[in-house]
Parts: sequence; C-alpha cells; structure tokens
Amino acid sequence: MKQPVGPRWIYYRSYIQLFSTLLANSYFLRGLKGFCYPGLNCWSCPAANFACPIGALQYSSITARGGLAAGKPLGSVLPLYVLGTLVMCGALLGRMMCGWLCPFGWLQDLMGRLRRGKYKLPKWTGYIRYVILVGAVFVIPYYTGVPWFTKLCPQGALQGGIFQPLLYPELRAGIQSMWYVKQSILVVTLVAMIFTRRPFCIVICPLGAIFSLFNPWSAWQIKYDAEACTDCEWCVVNCPVGIDPRREVDGANCISCLECQKCPYGAIYSQPRWWPRRSETVPTSPEVIS
Repeated sequence: MKQPVGPRWIYYRSYIQLFSTLLANSYFLRGLKGFCYPGLNCWSCPAANFACPIGALQYSSITARGGLAAGKPLGSVLPLYVLGTLVMCGALLGRMMCGWLCPFGWLQDLMGRLRRGKYKLPKWTGYIRYVILVGAVFVIPYYTGVPWFTKLCPQGALQGGIFQPLLYPELRAGIQSMWYVKQSILVVTLVAMIFTRRPFCIVICPLGAIFSLFNPWSAWQIKYDAEACTDCEWCVVNCPVGIDPRREVDGANCISCLECQKCPYGAIYSQPRWWPRRSETVPTSPEVIS
C-alpha cells in the first residue's frame, strides 16, 4: 500500500492535544477562570485555568429560573457569553475542538491504544448525547437547582474528584456516597474506551453535541474525492470514532481529527468552505510523507 499522504501539520495532532491539555491545566493562568475553554476540562481541577462551558451552562440554567421569577427579561438571564463562545468555535471549526483540543478526547485516544476489542456502538446511541444536553445541562438544573451533569461527569471525577482530595487532605472527611458513584462512572468509561472508540464522545458528551450541530456548516470542511478513492478502507480502520469517513465526513459523529486525511490515495482532504472543490481545480499530486 502507498504511504499516507497529506499536509505535515495533521501529523502533529497528538502533540497539539498534549499542549492543549497542559495549557488548560498549567495552574499559572488561573486568572483566566472567567473564560470558557472549548473542550471538556473540569474547572474544579486544582490546576485548571479556564471555565468548563458545560458547567457554566448548567449554572446559568440554575440562576435563570430565579431571574425569570424575579421578573427579569429573558435576554438578561441567557448565558450569551458562553453560547457566543461555543457558536463562534463551532461555526469556524465544527467539532475540530473534540479532535484536537479536548483533554478528555485526548485521554480516549490514549486509552484506545490499549484497545482489545472492535465493538462498534449502534448508530442510535449517538442521539443520547442530545438528550443529555437538553436534560442534564438545561432542563434538570433549571427545575432542581442542581448541576447533575457535573455531579456525574467522568472528567470531573478524574480531575476534581481525584486531585482535590489528594492535594487537600482536609476534604477527604467530606467524601460521601456520590463521590463513589462518580468514580464508578469514570471506571466504566475508561474500560469502555478500551473496547470501543471514543464512547464518551459518541454517546454522552453534551459539548460534542453542541459542536456537532455546526459540522455540516462550519468554515473548515472535510471533503471526499470519490474518484481518487480505491475503497481500501484505510480511513475506516484508522478513524478514532469508528465511522466511515467516505460517507460521514462532517457528520454528527465526525470529530474533525483529520486522521482520514492521511489516506494513502489522497481521497479525503480539508479546506476552507469558500475554496473550490478539488474537482473544480487543476489536479495536483499530494505531498507524500515518508
């Protein structure tokens, strides 16, 4: 088989994921906690620098009920800054944040290297994350005043639930049954990562659900060149989420990681939306990466 091709920068994704995780948890930028990070990174982690957008949306849902009850207009209780940040990121890059910047996404990629099974989740499970987004992030916090997704989030169990008691012994006496429930969810999620590809991204993540809405319309688009494809299924075998990129590029489950762009025959490529498709330009030979 031919060697993988594509621009050199897509081969540095794992390094960018590492840098992104360190940037979000370097401790030295803690003054930026008011800014949302476009990835799932728990803000209760002692080293976290930025706010978690899902946590911010939940607390906005909680405070919105009291504000509306007090007679405030709807526009004054909407989390416009958080929503604006997510809309801007999604409109520009779709789910590329999931594939390149999300710390929990990087963990799933690392755990995937231990994969002992090839179990593929049913396609309908991808709709569960939208139910979680509406229910656990907006509706339930609004009516109960409790941020339930945060209470059960496995990323929170890892970053906050483990490191907080480790670094602050005085907190250990306050550990209750919910802590063990949360850690159990983390363990189940970690095990699932070994047997299937990015299960949290596909089934649970409400942040991914938001970004997936922008995938078909984002400024950066992934294209499939059917004429160059030989149906070798290299892209299917190497896709981190187990989709068929030939049919699902820019679909709801695509995390825009661009691994499929390493196709040995150059059948998949990405570019700004306003650029003409490859078929509309003079063909050029793709760069070969040895």
